[in-house]
Amino acid sequence: MANIHILGAGAIGLSLANAFSRAHHTTLLVRREYATPFTFYHDQKSHVLPVEHINIYSPTQRSLVISNCFICVKAYQLAHAFYSIFPYLTEQANVFISHNGMTNLNEFKQHLRPKQALFFFSTSMGGLKINDTTVQATGVGETYLGVSNATASERLSYCFSEFFSSLLPHSRIHPDIEQLRWQKLLVNIAINPLSAIHQIKNGQLRQPKYASTILQLLNEACAVAQAEKIDIGLNEALTSAYQVMTRTQSNSSSMAQDVLNNRKTEIEAICGYIVQKGEYHGIDTPFNRKKLNQLLASHNR
Repeated sequence: MANIHILGAGAIGLSLANAFSRAHHTTLLVRREYATPFTFYHDQKSHVLPVEHINIYSPTQRSLVISNCFICVKAYQLAHAFYSIFPYLTEQANVFISHNGMTNLNEFKQHLRPKQALFFFSTSMGGLKINDTTVQATGVGETYLGVSNATASERLSYCFSEFFSSLLPHSRIHPDIEQLRWQKLLVNIAINPLSAIHQIKNGQLRQPKYASTILQLLNEACAVAQAEKIDIGLNEALTSAYQVMTRTQSNSSSMAQDVLNNRKTEIEAICGYIVQKGEYHGIDTPFNRKKLNQLLASHNR
């Protein structure tokens, strides 16, 4: 039994807590105290998660020791989250990051000690946050684990067996972390902005009226990917996006939920990333820029 800390009590964080607590001592790292227990709802049944929760910002937590940390936060929260747990990492800690969109992982790699491992995992498991402490499972999805530094490569087999293959259905190892992150980014670009703006389920994006916009968004993104030396063709990107729409047809994307609840979205790490990299490479990205501006404007109303 390992000691696991999960930073982020959102849908993914609580879904992981549900899975990991079956075999490991699991603790949620949160930003405040919660009066009610964390609950997982699946197949019209609910159960209280057998997990502790710790307010990481409390001065009494200075003795915190973290060996395995799963950081499940929004892209714009990642830097703050990483630096909040960094002082508590053991010399041989494993850090697992997951978020939508793209961030610069090199910033975090350079701070890690030689025997600390950095992983990135991508998951399409579905979850809907019903309230502050309850998540409802909305789909199994697939989970891919990749490595982000040399130490992670050495521990990949062990960590995959210990935390992923044995506890998360449909888990796989991905051999190329950057390819994995770009593939996820392209799926996010196809699904998240439109589902958020129109407030529709993922499966509804398969309607013909959205096809042209999805095509244009991905065409721009693939051009930028090629300039970044990432080999993902437009046909591949479209196929992957529509497969995810089908598998998660009843799900609301995280961005759609953010807009519905008037929360900041990750659009700057999704369409905004394409716009930024497009400017760097001299590639025009009007469709991604339009969605970026629409989502930024909706949050600032």
